[in-house]
Amino acid sequence: MTETSTSPPGPLVVVVPAYQEAATIAGVVAGLRAAAPGVPVLVVDDGSTDGTASAAAAAGAEVLASPANEGKGAALRRGMRAALARGAGLVATLDGDGQHRPQDLPRLLALARADRIVIGSRRGAPGQPAARRRANRVADFWISWAARHPVADSQSGFRIYPAAALAGLDRYEGRARRFSFESEILIDAARAGITTVAAEIPALYGETLRRRSHFRPVADIARIVIMVAGKLLARGMDPAGLVRSLAPARRSDREGG
Repeated sequence: MTETSTSPPGPLVVVVPAYQEAATIAGVVAGLRAAAPGVPVLVVDDGSTDGTASAAAAAGAEVLASPANEGKGAALRRGMRAALARGAGLVATLDGDGQHRPQDLPRLLALARADRIVIGSRRGAPGQPAARRRANRVADFWISWAARHPVADSQSGFRIYPAAALAGLDRYEGRARRFSFESEILIDAARAGITTVAAEIPALYGETLRRRSHFRPVADIARIVIMVAGKLLARGMDPAGLVRSLAPARRSDREGG
């Protein structure tokens, strides 16, 4: 095992990208403060016009406000940079619409290490709409191939990143503005020796959510597949990576060993 994998990850900072989330953001922030007392919560208000920023601030978050809507990828990178500037060794992310339970954060933290990204995976949980489930499985297949190891629920925004995975954020500027950023960073991290593991979490949809998702299953998955295909073509389609991606996830990857 390398020195990097055994070194302490360092302090945790939570980043919540939010666009038009006034109905839910206060509950998300309050839940995070209860689940992780003393951990900074940074809400990146991505040009909302519905009072998201004031609701987040009233709940106890530090708000980073964008003057216009720039997309989830841009909002995440802004928050990640702010977290790293605070000396974060781990950066947790989750969505502001209430589809992730803040109380599940310890499940992800239990698997966190300086050489791995932890994803809150809804794969085994009931309740995910069929169209979203199919779209996510398509994305998982391609991203796992390019990452050369199985990646479960690659479209979940509930994650913990080690600081090492966020060292090259500038490379994504100007292109990965929406949801493709969260997919591309998994591939790039894997190629730098940072693997992705899964922590099981519930799937919260239906009446739990207060608005329709900003995620567009057809358009956004198409963008992700095109991005991944470009990376695979650059490596001659990497047939060995395909074989490795289809192997079962190791038990230690699922349980933190």
